[in-house]
Amino acid sequence: MKILRTGFFKGARRHIAIVPRLIFSVRGWPWLLADCMGLRRQPYVLRTRNGACCELRPGTSDWWIFLEIFVFGIYARVQNDIRRAKVIVDVGANVGFFAIYASSINCDAEIHSFEPFPDNLAQLKRNLLLNASRSIHSHPHAVSDKTGVTTLYFTPGDDSGCSLSSPQGHSCSVQAMGVNEIFQLCGIERCDLLKMDCEGSELPILLALSPDVLAKIGSIIMEYHVPSEVDAILGVLSHSGFQCEILGEIKTIYACRN
Repeated sequence: MKILRTGFFKGARRHIAIVPRLIFSVRGWPWLLADCMGLRRQPYVLRTRNGACCELRPGTSDWWIFLEIFVFGIYARVQNDIRRAKVIVDVGANVGFFAIYASSINCDAEIHSFEPFPDNLAQLKRNLLLNASRSIHSHPHAVSDKTGVTTLYFTPGDDSGCSLSSPQGHSCSVQAMGVNEIFQLCGIERCDLLKMDCEGSELPILLALSPDVLAKIGSIIMEYHVPSEVDAILGVLSHSGFQCEILGEIKTIYACRN
């Protein structure tokens, strides 16, 4: 959190432009600003103008992720994909902000959110209760290249950085499910949008996708965490018929079919 706050205030001139947007679009915004300054002690609920409702845990990375998704608009590139989607798969759901954002754009979309970290999963379920009318399903699994019990690494306070591939100071055992198996688990015949934010597991997951399952995916938005793997990721996607676009400022790859 110290790193996040430092980065936020170092970019104060750039971020000051979003303050009017924050005030206009988010009810409860003073609590978020208090949280980013380390002054908030109790959980608080924010509501956006388009109906999304999110509870944030003070002293965690929740406030930053909320800003990224609902104010900075890091998923603006897939708004049209979300509007057209019938089924969305959310790998690395954290506390559910992306799923709630997507559902606020398309309330008819069926969204499957996968989050293995117990603290995040509990908060994800609380957030889904605040948005009970939406068709979002939570699954307590890490999505991986294979099924089985595995180790999840994390840093307390930075609950957005849980990783299967990058050892950190703390760890816990979680149940992983192979990416092909999650389509069977959810009965997915077609995934219109696959969102991935899985802290370094992107390439192994893509390599594990069977041709049949990959053919079911219409578009992909994924944050990449290992820059040296970007060419390999683009190669897998291009070979599978996707047109790819690198959004370098937010370290994200967007891929869609013709």
